[in-house]
Amino acid sequence: MHDDLTTKISFRENLSNIKNLISYIYKIDKYSYFLPALRILLNTINSAVSLVLTADILEMLYQGSPIKEIARPVILLLALTFLLNMAASVLQEEFINPRRTNVKRIYDGNLAAKFQQMDYSLVDSPYVKKLQERIEKDNNWGSGLNNLFWDFDAIVKGICNFFCSLIIALPLLKIIIASQSWLMYLGLVLLILLLYLLTRNAAKAEAAFTQLLLNDYLEQYPLEMQKEYTSLIWVWLSRCLGGEYEFIKDIHLYDGLDLMNKYTSENRREQEKVMPWAAARGKLSGRQGLLEGVTGSFIILAGYLISAGYALIGAFPIGSTIKFAGSISNIMESLQSIDSNYRSLSLTARKQASTLEMLNICDEMYKGKLPVEKRMDHKYEIEFRNVSFQYPGTQGYALKNLSLKLRIGERMAIVGMNGSGKTTMIKLLCRLYDPQEGEILLNGVDIRKFAQDEYIKLFSVVFQDFKLLSLPLGQNVASSTEVDTTLAAETLRQAGLTKRLQQLPKGLNTFLYQDIMDDGVEISGGEAQKIAIARALYKDAPFVLLDEPTASLDPLSEYEIYSGFDAMVGNKTAIYISHRLSSCRFCNDIAVFHEGSLVQRGSHEELLRDEKGKYYELWNAQAQYYT
Repeated sequence: MHDDLTTKISFRENLSNIKNLISYIYKIDKYSYFLPALRILLNTINSAVSLVLTADILEMLYQGSPIKEIARPVILLLALTFLLNMAASVLQEEFINPRRTNVKRIYDGNLAAKFQQMDYSLVDSPYVKKLQERIEKDNNWGSGLNNLFWDFDAIVKGICNFFCSLIIALPLLKIIIASQSWLMYLGLVLLILLLYLLTRNAAKAEAAFTQLLLNDYLEQYPLEMQKEYTSLIWVWLSRCLGGEYEFIKDIHLYDGLDLMNKYTSENRREQEKVMPWAAARGKLSGRQGLLEGVTGSFIILAGYLISAGYALIGAFPIGSTIKFAGSISNIMESLQSIDSNYRSLSLTARKQASTLEMLNICDEMYKGKLPVEKRMDHKYEIEFRNVSFQYPGTQGYALKNLSLKLRIGERMAIVGMNGSGKTTMIKLLCRLYDPQEGEILLNGVDIRKFAQDEYIKLFSVVFQDFKLLSLPLGQNVASSTEVDTTLAAETLRQAGLTKRLQQLPKGLNTFLYQDIMDDGVEISGGEAQKIAIARALYKDAPFVLLDEPTASLDPLSEYEIYSGFDAMVGNKTAIYISHRLSSCRFCNDIAVFHEGSLVQRGSHEELLRDEKGKYYELWNAQAQYYT
């Protein structure tokens, strides 16, 4: 897939992109193609019947046939037109539109599900992040499934019209060929040549217009500026100035209006630089439409003029002349439509190739199948054995030769400076990543051999960048629509939110935030962190992993949380990551990380005795805050 949509690609690559996109949608619902093709066939038959019967009626009128004879084809024409139009309309409204709406829902849902199910190591990789940017950019440019359906229908319509018109014109062409008249041969050759030139060179003329009109701008402005002449910062600042409440207080307090106006003015000037390109693109679209209209008019005019010439020299009667002119014009219009919509479909398929590339990514982590032993006593032992890991796209190791065994049922605190590998250890333990070297064992078995969905149930985790949803409080705690209200209330009490829960108008049914419900409540960062802790406790997993669990809490709340941790966790194994060394004193087991390595381990008192150790250095650096 090319990042640059202006890059020329081969006819074979275009066909491959189209095939891949159509095949993927076909797997979702094959009838989203078959039913529209049937509707188009009905419409094509309707048009052909109208052309043939109208020509016959005019021929009968020209010959002065009795009214009764003329009435038969007229009634037949009206009846068939009504029935065919009705059938096509019912197909479109009752079957095609609902199916295609469902196809788009499934297509978008598959992409969303792909992100949820994909290995986290892939989601966090530079490759997937770049691919996601391409998908967003391609979708912002348009060319979604609606374009696919429109172009597909137009091409099918062109093909149906071509063959149907050819069937009508073929007997008349045989008459011309069998006439052995050089005038009739000359007219046919001139007709074919003229229509060929009109249709064949229409695309070249449009391309020439494009190059002529945009050549200066293509050289003058970078491609990214052409693609996105409304910059992201412009959109974001417009939202700020437009009244989003979370920005307004800061703008008022820090007199940020001048700053905002300066940025928006600069962005407006940047926009104005690109406006000539945007205006040129608008002119191009109009001129292309005019060119296509003029070409189509010439095709129809040429068909009828030459057909009229055949009628004048007596090649065939007036009714056949109308059939010939109409069918020849339809043939050439069909060819032009097929060519134009093929190019449009190629662009659509090319842009959707980034989405298909995402959907076809295969997971890279080994998928084990062993069931995890269910132990009521929570006697699980974790061991890191010579584990090394580096993040994708980075040079240095986030962890290097880590060997560590977690003691069952005890509390471990992990401390260290930013970037020392503390959070990385938790991510490896939860199998969000696999180590490049070494192994992690659960009761002596490599964790890669266990079924991932079972293994992850062993852990309740609160990361630094946890997220809560704009859903009821109870559902946030339970991570489910089915909520054990007694357990949810108890875990919120343990996390220190009993008073806040009592103040909520609908208790556990109160929506968080106001994205969905107007009566949703806004919560502070500290309250959000307590809810995240309650969610971890509600899961009732054997391992509780808290990464900076009290970072947003005041000292009093922090003390309340930590003083009650023993009661909260019970006989589970708990790992706490914290920058605040004072928070870790209640743990008898403290692991000190530095630059990706485990450099010390022991109790608070034991570690402080080593005056040359990292823990002593960190403790004394923070000691002024503990006294």
